[in-house]
Amino acid sequence: MKKVRNRMILLLLAAAMGLTNSACSTDPEEINFGVDQCSLCRMNISEHRFGAEIVTKKGKIFKYDAAECMLNALSLGNVNYNDAAGFYVIDASNPKQLTEGVTASYLISEKLPSPMGANLSAYSKRSDAEVKQKEHGGELKSWEDLLVKFKVR
Repeated sequence: MKKVRNRMILLLLAAAMGLTNSACSTDPEEINFGVDQCSLCRMNISEHRFGAEIVTKKGKIFKYDAAECMLNALSLGNVNYNDAAGFYVIDASNPKQLTEGVTASYLISEKLPSPMGANLSAYSKRSDAEVKQKEHGGELKSWEDLLVKFKVR
């Protein structure tokens, strides 16, 4: 009887540890367009070509309606840059698809307005950003360029 009880306790502990580990995932979460709200400005996230997320090392997810809201949240200290496990942005060439924000290429073009007016779009491939720049003009930017522009860190 004692062995059965000890085995049950071990199984319950293993199950609890599994739940705890899955709750702290640092993977991005799909944005539910039209339902999720921006963590900074509280607008509904509705534009499929824009959107961003910060996932903290503890697994907390902050969703934004545009990359500029995410960068402004970092600048304001709403989320500490060093607490982040990952930064993600919607790839404007593949609407609804999140890509790594740090490795993405960015385009600032008045002919491609974004939800919060920074005219900032993100692309997982630099070649896609270059094509859009040829079509619409504007300036190509890297993640590091944006950190300087938005005064993050």
